[in-house]
Amino acid sequence: MLRRSGMRVGVLALEPVSFWQAGARLEASVEEGIVVVRGTIPTVPKGALPGDRAIARWVARRAVRLYDEMMEAQARPRAGCQAGHRSGRVAPAGPIGPPHVVHAHSVFAGLHVGALAARHWGAGLVLTEHRPSSLQRARAGWRYRALSRDMRDAVVRSSVSTPFSRRLEEYWGQGSWEDIALPVPQEHFSIPRRPSGGALAFCHVSHLDANKHAPQTLEAFARACRILTAAGHQEPSLTVVGGNEAEVASLRGVARSLGIGHRTVFTGRVAHQEVARRMAAADVLILASGVEAGGTVLAEAQALGCLCVATPTWAGRFMVERTSGIVLPERSLSGDEALVAELSRALVEAARGLDGEAPRWSAEQIRRRARERFGEEAFVAASRDIYERAAQGRAGDRRHIG
Repeated sequence: MLRRSGMRVGVLALEPVSFWQAGARLEASVEEGIVVVRGTIPTVPKGALPGDRAIARWVARRAVRLYDEMMEAQARPRAGCQAGHRSGRVAPAGPIGPPHVVHAHSVFAGLHVGALAARHWGAGLVLTEHRPSSLQRARAGWRYRALSRDMRDAVVRSSVSTPFSRRLEEYWGQGSWEDIALPVPQEHFSIPRRPSGGALAFCHVSHLDANKHAPQTLEAFARACRILTAAGHQEPSLTVVGGNEAEVASLRGVARSLGIGHRTVFTGRVAHQEVARRMAAADVLILASGVEAGGTVLAEAQALGCLCVATPTWAGRFMVERTSGIVLPERSLSGDEALVAELSRALVEAARGLDGEAPRWSAEQIRRRARERFGEEAFVAASRDIYERAAQGRAGDRRHIG
């Protein structure tokens, strides 16, 4: 998205792994015109001893040097493949300057890499946190102190939802955090929806891990089905997308025991295009997560015209507006019984709100609002604003490399 908008983009993809999984080799390639450097960063288990920052910076130094070499090679006219690097394009001639901005994704270990790279290039540093697990480590010890040290270099800090940003402000105590909505692939907005009319179709998409509360979702759907059919509605259907064979087999048994086996389809793991097609064939997406920071699936569902019913996680409260769905009350996260009760009520409300001659929600309305919030144009504009501010406050005058 960013490259299509005219920005020059490069990637340092350095994955933190255990010492015995790490490899010393870095690999560089040119993928669709983007220079990518890949490698691994050995980490100290749970930050029990000092050294995480030093190790990450050692790998980062090598990575930025390799990136610079690749960019210099890109600036020279050539065709085909350069020895040691994969390339499928002819690179343009001419000077290419260093990056103006470094965008680190995730605090650990992206922040250590990003801080070194930003100082190396005299660039502004942007940090975006995606993972709520970053709030779980103790606010003491080697790892927290090392991360706090590099976080002072960040010109702009952001997360993927407003509630998440407020928690990060409290946890790190280093100023404000912004939020930026996760984008949706542009093609989602043009995928055809199923014809209107007929029985309502519900959908759940996840890895089916315990955090997603799939059994409780099935129970709530069964309860809502009984209420709706007793009130004269056609019996709705449910499609559950995701999960491995064992998880799917277990949930099939749950569905049969609840009397909804004939109305429930389990796809197992499918390609992303098939996930989108399944959501486009549904009226309502259900996401009853216990914890959810970003909730990309909520944005994708809205781009496909689905009403969303979600628990009041950070993502649920940020992603789902009143015009695009229902967010359950806080008590829904207090236990299984409360979740099933509140979720079943919300599913009935959603069904009634989509039914009749004057529906409360429409797929067209939901899709239009999703484009405003999660479309490529919105994401690029928000990113450009952040990057311009970061570039103006960049660390080019900081000579000391700590």
